[in-house]
Amino acid sequence: MRRLALAACLIALPAAACGGGKGDDRGQAQAAAEAYVAKLGKRDGPGACDQMTRHLQAQFVEVVTRTDDRFRGSSCRTIMQAAVDQIPASQLRQFAQAKIEDLKLSGDRGTFRYTLGRIRVAGRVEKEGGDWKVSCCVPGAGG
Repeated sequence: MRRLALAACLIALPAAACGGGKGDDRGQAQAAAEAYVAKLGKRDGPGACDQMTRHLQAQFVEVVTRTDDRFRGSSCRTIMQAAVDQIPASQLRQFAQAKIEDLKLSGDRGTFRYTLGRIRVAGRVEKEGGDWKVSCCVPGAGG
């Protein structure tokens, strides 16, 4: 189960940079990033998956099922719930308190940042089917 929690953290710790954006898109992209982080902080695995692009969901499922056969054939929602259930409450509180910063949009893609304790995390968003979703997450360290 430690691998599962680690996989969730790696996927959940959203990488950065980009240009400007439009007002309406900006608000929607910001809301998508905030919802993703908030759902992680509330132990809402299915809700967190719903905020992810289909590609990111597939990546997450692939990483977890490659290291833990128990989840073969399971959905992102099921796996993410099992993962967030393993994260200590103190770490979840950090997700719940995280504020989205430095949102930058360029067309249908963008980047953002937030802080978990002393870790600065960078993430990406993109439009999928007309909705903004979190599209990529990798660990960030300082800077």
